[in-house]
Amino acid sequence: MTSYEGSLREARRHLESGELVIHPTEAVYGLGGFLENGPLTRLRGLKNRSAGGFVVLIPSARSIGDLLGARGRALARAFWPGPLTLVLDDPADRFLPGAKAPDGSVAVRVPAHPLTLRLLREAGRPITSTSANRPGAPPAVTAREAREAVISLGTEPFVLDAGPLPGGAASTLVSLREDCPKLIRQGPLDVLELNEIVRLPLSVPSGGGGGGGGG
Repeated sequence: MTSYEGSLREARRHLESGELVIHPTEAVYGLGGFLENGPLTRLRGLKNRSAGGFVVLIPSARSIGDLLGARGRALARAFWPGPLTLVLDDPADRFLPGAKAPDGSVAVRVPAHPLTLRLLREAGRPITSTSANRPGAPPAVTAREAREAVISLGTEPFVLDAGPLPGGAASTLVSLREDCPKLIRQGPLDVLELNEIVRLPLSVPSGGGGGGGGG
């Protein structure tokens, strides 16, 4: 990882300056910044969203332990770092409204890509993550694709280049806002494994999953 030292420092510098950064996830490249009004407003504009609802990448489950509850902690132990996004209530407004969905929920996960995870842990703060592509276009699996897509949206962010990524499904999305956990979006994780961890079958809405944002 030593060859990435300079890139990680540069990514942190851009984030701390209030800028957006393209970063790798396990599958595709994402775009995000610190949870501050400036970066969040720019991100909504680039992705043509009137509200937030972005996935928030966090450095560890410990950083939000009080929001997880028993089932969330069990899922975090089993699948974090990894491609599981948990949708949680945030009654004390620990997260800025601009990072949350219109219903006040926040979608969080600990990513497994070593570069982005290290960036989070060295920065000590969460960042947003939405797919680094034009709305409706395929996700970017190379840094060049991500950079060109975001430039076409009107800005040129720093790119934390991790080389080609494998692509594939976005993270599995599970809501823990109700008594019965709900599968919102299918993803890389096996639903039977999730059921075993939470010790009851997840509620699955008719018509399949939904979910918002990349990551």
